[in-house]
Amino acid sequence: MKRLPASLHSSSSSEKLVWLHIHSNPGEHSARSLEADLGGSFRTWSNALSGLVKAELVVVDTAPAGVHGGQYRVAPNL
Repeated sequence: MKRLPASLHSSSSSEKLVWLHIHSNPGEHSARSLEADLGGSFRTWSNALSGLVKAELVVVDTAPAGVHGGQYRVAPNL
């Protein structure tokens, strides 16, 4: 399994978990799908996902639209 990048060490545990999940399962994700896959709450995963995108640790290939999740993958420089 890939080690967490140093820039993620100070992130919340939910951001670390989402990063690892997307690293292992690149593709379509949304806060709802993360809630189903990982448990927890919609708000937790929504905040974690947006924090990872803002920190450029996760890349958005296709933005979410309506009820469809976006396509995400780990940033290529990590």
